[in-house]
Amino acid sequence: MQAEMSRLRVVASDAPPSVEHDASIEEDVLPTPGGYIREQRLRRGLSVEQLAVATKIPASSLRLLEADEFGALPGPVFVKGFLRCCTRALGLPSETVMELLYERERAALQARRQQQRPSYSETEVVPSPKLPPRVKVKERPAPDGGVVRQALVGLPRANTLIWLVVLAFIAVLVMAAFGLAGDGSLVTNS
Repeated sequence: MQAEMSRLRVVASDAPPSVEHDASIEEDVLPTPGGYIREQRLRRGLSVEQLAVATKIPASSLRLLEADEFGALPGPVFVKGFLRCCTRALGLPSETVMELLYERERAALQARRQQQRPSYSETEVVPSPKLPPRVKVKERPAPDGGVVRQALVGLPRANTLIWLVVLAFIAVLVMAAFGLAGDGSLVTNS
């Protein structure tokens, strides 16, 4: 097994770190969405209060956003909306900031998954997940001994009964109408 030696640097312990060394650290670390907004705001010479007036977002919320303290803000929907509003006010492409946010969320999700997943060595046997035993649920009999339930099983549903009553009422009305019309015609013939 060989280690790659070209990336190793020797730094004297009593010498201050070089500018190149600090730049390489910043290149390896992705900027955060809030940090990117803060950096762009400062480049344009705007204060938090000026950005708050331009975006109509409270200055306290903007400070939390720039500090990447998204948990203190109302919710993820607001965080995304605030970031989009800030990019619009600063004249930045919102896709850049949203991609930084999504990358941060992916990294946090991956870290949570790594914490939840137990680590096993290659020789260790991974236990299979145990399922709980199946429990068969028995129906409870009706309080009246089930007689009412057995009588109701053969009957149609309530909405079917309502329709049958409505149809029977309409049939009676139609028969009454024909009966009245039929009585009037017999009287004139006699």
